[in-house]
Amino acid sequence: MKSKEVWYERKFNLGNFETETIGLLVVVEDGEKFGDVLAAARKAVLQQGSNIPRPKSAAVKELLGVLDKKAGDSIS
Repeated sequence: MKSKEVWYERKFNLGNFETETIGLLVVVEDGEKFGDVLAAARKAVLQQGSNIPRPKSAAVKELLGVLDKKAGDSIS
């Protein structure tokens, strides 16, 4: 069997029971190694996944507000 394409897909957890799926279909050219193409596809998907904005829960927003206020109080 000779593979001509590589499909790599990954789900990223956004929090609050939300996920986003990113996938990439890559054509394997003559002379390219399947494993190298798969590794490049995986790297590309992971880079895109690291750029996904993740929503903050109400509790995290409240905590960040408290920490910001505390930091402001310690500066004064």
